[in-house]
Amino acid sequence: MRIEGLSEKVVVGAVFGSGNQVRPAWFIWNGRKYTVKETTYTWTERCGTEMLYHFAVSDGADLFELVLNNTSLVWTLEKVEYRA
Repeated sequence: MRIEGLSEKVVVGAVFGSGNQVRPAWFIWNGRKYTVKETTYTWTERCGTEMLYHFAVSDGADLFELVLNNTSLVWTLEKVEYRA
């Protein structure tokens, strides 16, 4: 197992549900599209006036931490955990 910290902007396709719930469905990183097969954990963090929404997700092989900034609406890929 190897963990890599990134903080890179990514394009994310998200599903918005009732009660302002959001769930990442896929993201593009380094020219490759990853399909989110499972969201394992979510949490929020306040950074000044901004709220950051964290999503620990898996594509079935590796784990990723995606973060949505509610002010800028920018998604970042913060960490990758390679299981292989």
